[in-house]
Amino acid sequence: MSLKDDFLRAVETDGDWNLIGRTNKKVTKTLKARDLWEKIGYAAWASADPGLHFNTTMNDWHTCKASGDIRASNPCSEYMFLDDTACNLASANLLTFYDTQTRRFDTEAYEHLCRLWTVVLEISVMMAQFPSKAIAELSYEFRTLGLGYANIGGLLMTMGLSYDSRKAARSAARSRP
Repeated sequence: MSLKDDFLRAVETDGDWNLIGRTNKKVTKTLKARDLWEKIGYAAWASADPGLHFNTTMNDWHTCKASGDIRASNPCSEYMFLDDTACNLASANLLTFYDTQTRRFDTEAYEHLCRLWTVVLEISVMMAQFPSKAIAELSYEFRTLGLGYANIGGLLMTMGLSYDSRKAARSAARSRP
């Protein structure tokens, strides 16, 4: 579900919110915005779904605004961009770079992986079989790559750091753990 700031302002003021029909664009029902907000939050929690996109904020931060609005994301919300694009995603397991014997994170190996996987993802844009010509063209044009990391919680715990401690936050924020 995509929310704009006008809805959030209505939630803050406990104002009314009109539900608009998709096909006829007419008001089908009017609810209290705060009540609807609570129902949306409960449904997102009950279904374990991220549930919400803050559309105004997404588009305020959009890096290619001149090319169009962001209207949606992939299911996990790590990729938000233009319609008819695809992101080639990969992630590295941080725990594999930690040597429990020396208690050292191998930054050099991690940096090497990042360089190597960026090349691999770039090649994948060239070789991918996209579901449509439009997606292929825009993915090639914008070079939408995503390289992330996984298992930071496991790494911090293996390092003996409480997940919510200041030392863990400092370690996670540093470029070299």
